[in-house]
Amino acid sequence: MPTARRPLRLLALPLTALLLAATAGCGDDGDASGGTAQKSHKDGHLTFTLLSLQCGITGVTGSHADAPPAGQFCAARLRVANNDPNYHTYESARQRVAGVTGDRSRPDSFAMAVRRQSEKVRLGGHTLMEVELWYDVPKGAKVTGLKVSGDNDPTSFTSTKPIGRAPNGVFVPMTPASPGPTST
Repeated sequence: MPTARRPLRLLALPLTALLLAATAGCGDDGDASGGTAQKSHKDGHLTFTLLSLQCGITGVTGSHADAPPAGQFCAARLRVANNDPNYHTYESARQRVAGVTGDRSRPDSFAMAVRRQSEKVRLGGHTLMEVELWYDVPKGAKVTGLKVSGDNDPTSFTSTKPIGRAPNGVFVPMTPASPGPTST
């Protein structure tokens, strides 16, 4: 029996070292490509980091459907963190694309369904997630980033006073990238 445990222990150490090495440069300071550092923005109890923004996408594809936009699709990759010990709810419909007005500034419900992105997620304490946001914006729109909105829950579990949030969201600037030769 001792020999059966030994290989497991020998594998665990290199695996742990590999995981530590792989995550050594990760955090809220950089984007996925290792380029310009991304700044985190807090609203309510939630902290947002815009990881990427791409516009000019000519179609959306998922496991069960695909569709062209009425104008152009813009897709954002957003990191959402709940650094509080209590549950807080993230709502995709509250995240707006900046530079577009009216209903077109909200995530496109069909594109979001195609990409199987949840409308609401109840985040547990000290939880982090990444989401996709899909917007169908006019072809000539000058997108400048996102306006992110968090929760408005009480400041603590013993309080009834809301934590407060920016009424129109917190502006997160980012110049959209153009898509490559194929659409997402």
